[in-house]
Amino acid sequence: MEFMFLFMVPAGSIADPGRFAEMGKFAAELASQGILRRGAPLGRDSDAQSVRVRDGRAFVSDGPFAESKEVVGGFWIVDVAGREEALAIAKRCPHARYAPLEVHAVGSRFTYADPGRGTPYLLAFRMEPGLSDPDGAKYREMIAFSERLGGEGALFETAPLVPDPPPAWIEPLGGKVLVTDGPFAESKEGVGGYGLVRVADRAQAIELAKRYPHARWGPIEVREILFFDPV
Repeated sequence: MEFMFLFMVPAGSIADPGRFAEMGKFAAELASQGILRRGAPLGRDSDAQSVRVRDGRAFVSDGPFAESKEVVGGFWIVDVAGREEALAIAKRCPHARYAPLEVHAVGSRFTYADPGRGTPYLLAFRMEPGLSDPDGAKYREMIAFSERLGGEGALFETAPLVPDPPPAWIEPLGGKVLVTDGPFAESKEGVGGYGLVRVADRAQAIELAKRYPHARWGPIEVREILFFDPV
C-alpha cells in the first residue's frame, strides 16, 4: 500500500544542508529496502504559483502565500504493508524531529514514461471546502486528461490522495513525536492529489496547470522539484 509524506516547513524558509544530508541517508536506507518509490525536495514557496480557473478565466497568484504558516517543502511516496508501518517510518524520519509532516494514503498511482528532459515540477491539487465527486465524473475527467498528457511526454506520474485509511499529522513536541489522526476539520485547501511533469520552464508549467480540469474546482500549486532521491 502506498502513502505520500508531505514534509512541512515554515513559509519562506530555506532548507538546511545538514538536514538534507540526514534525509538523504534515511531515503537511501528506505530505497535499499524497496520502500521508497519516489521522493524530492521542492524549491522555495516564494517561487511558487497558485493557478485557478473560474468561468473560463485563469488566475495566477505568486508565492509566498500569506495565509500559510507552513508549506510543503518536499514529499516521499512509500510502499508499505499498511498505515501503521507508514506512521512508524514517518516517526523515524529525521524531518519529524524538526517540523511536521502529513501522511496520506495514495489511490491508484499512474506512471508514464519519463523523458528525463526539462525541469520537473510538482503540481499539487488543492481541495476547496465542500468539493465532492459523488459519481466519479471529476476523477474520470482527470484520468482522461492525464492519459493525454502522458502521451504527450509532459506528465510522468499522477495519483489522488484518498481518505481511507485516514491521514495523519506528525509533529515534534517536547522532545517527542506526536501523531494526530485526521481528517482535519480546520484544514483549508488541503492536498487532494498530485501530478509530476517535465517542462521547458516555469511559464510552461503554469500553462499546463491552467489546462488541468482540477483548476476549475480548486487551486493547483506549482512547485519546482530540486532533485529526485535515488530509488
